[in-house]
Amino acid sequence: MKSLETKVTRIIVGKIEPGEDLLDSIIDLVKKYNIASGFIKCIGALKTFTIGFFIIDSKEYKMKTFHENVELISCIGNIAYKDGEPIIHLHVSLGKSNYSIIGGHLSKPSIVSVTGEVSIFEIDKRLNRVNDPQFGLSLLEL
Repeated sequence: MKSLETKVTRIIVGKIEPGEDLLDSIIDLVKKYNIASGFIKCIGALKTFTIGFFIIDSKEYKMKTFHENVELISCIGNIAYKDGEPIIHLHVSLGKSNYSIIGGHLSKPSIVSVTGEVSIFEIDKRLNRVNDPQFGLSLLEL
């Protein structure tokens, strides 16, 4: 196991408006506030979203886009960098109208229907992602 110790330096709160893409808006917040790295949590509602599941054997994500209104019950993740650009890594739990839950790795599009309430907890260290040949993914480098 690898680890590091860090401190929360600021908390940024954002409200994503209907029709805006959640992931694009988070990247805009990261750039606007020049966020070093950090951790994200979100709640709200989406009307179009893409989630994925990583298939280890093929080293690929199986992605599916949905066009339905859902509650964004939980969305957590982090902000790191690769090649100088912010990488937003989010996982979601989404509540459907029949009270079932689906989830996975959030991708684009991720269009807000009512609101997206975002909290970003910036840390005092910059996290980077590097390619891991075992999985074919850009994973945290600690």
